[in-house]
Amino acid sequence: MDGVTVSDLEVKIEDLDITQAVSIYNKYGCLIVRRLNAQYVDSIYKDAEVAAEHAVSLLSQAVEKSDGWETPDGTLFIPVSPEYESKLGRDKQIMVLGVNYMNSAAMTHAAMDKQCLDIVEGILGPNIELFGNGQCFYKEPAGGNPKYLHQDNAYFEFAHEGPVGTLNYTVDTNLKKNNGPLYVIPGTHRKGGYGYDKTGAYSGQTPHSSYIKHVDTSSHLALNLSEWSFDDCILIEGNAGDTIFFHINLVHGSPPNHSDSPRPTFINRYLSVDDYPVMPLATSVKMRLEQLEKFKKEGGAMKKRGIVVRGRRQYIGMKWQLDNEHH
Repeated sequence: MDGVTVSDLEVKIEDLDITQAVSIYNKYGCLIVRRLNAQYVDSIYKDAEVAAEHAVSLLSQAVEKSDGWETPDGTLFIPVSPEYESKLGRDKQIMVLGVNYMNSAAMTHAAMDKQCLDIVEGILGPNIELFGNGQCFYKEPAGGNPKYLHQDNAYFEFAHEGPVGTLNYTVDTNLKKNNGPLYVIPGTHRKGGYGYDKTGAYSGQTPHSSYIKHVDTSSHLALNLSEWSFDDCILIEGNAGDTIFFHINLVHGSPPNHSDSPRPTFINRYLSVDDYPVMPLATSVKMRLEQLEKFKKEGGAMKKRGIVVRGRRQYIGMKWQLDNEHH
C-alpha cells in the first residue's frame, strides 16, 4: 500500500478544507470526514431499528428473488450461514434494510447536507443529482453478513465518473467491538493501482474503468476470494457520524458483525446530472451478462433522473424516463 495510513485519508469536519478533501479523494479514491453526519445519525439509527423489527415481522410475506427474499417493505434478506442460525433464531438475515429517502426524513436531510454537497461538487462539478433512494446496509448481531471485497462498478457501470458514494457509520464501528468496520484498498479507483496484475483486471465497459472481474459469493458479487483478502486493505474504524466517501471503482468490503448489537450503515450516492449507466444494476455474474446483452439490444442508455440537489439539469438529447410525471 506504499505506506498509506488512515491519517492520509481523513479530515475533521471542524476544520474542513474542501480543496484538501477533494485532493485526498482524487488521489486515493477514498476520503474520511470525521463527524460529518453527527447531527443526523441518532435519528437514522432509530429509524433503522424500527424498520428492522418490522421487517422481521413481515418475513412470512417475503417473496423469493434472484438475490434473496424481499419483504413488502422492501427489505432484502439473505441466507444465514449454518454456524450462526441458532444464534439468530432464523435462517434468513437482513442485508439491505427498507430504510431510504422514501421513509426516513433524517436520511434525506443527511443526503442534502451542505458541507457534504460542497465536497461532492468539488469532485463532480456544479450539477449533481441523487443516484437511487439511499441504502441502509444492516448487519445483524451474532454473525451478521460479511460484505466481501468488491467494487461498486460490479453492480453498475457509468459512462463518466459514476456515482460518488458516502458510507456513514450510525454506531461506533471498530475491531474492539468486532462489528464489521469498513476495509478499503486506496488507489484501486484508477488503472495501474493495486490489483492491476490480478485475474480479470480492467475488463469494464469504458476505457477509464478499473473494473476487475467479480465472482458470485454469498454476499453477491465480489472479487475472487482466493486472490483478495482483508489483509490487503486499510481498516477504517470510526464513530457514529463519521462519513467515508468512496469512488465507484474503489475496492472495499467489511467482515461480519460478531457483536451483540446491530451495525447499520447508510449510503448516499451522488451523480453528475449528465452521467448515465452503461451497465445497469446486476447482483450476480449471470445477471450482469444478461443486463449487458439487454442494454445492447435496446440501443443504449435511457436516463433515469434523480433529484437534483445542487445546480440544475437541462435536456441535452438523451432520452429521459419520464414515469408519467405529468399525470
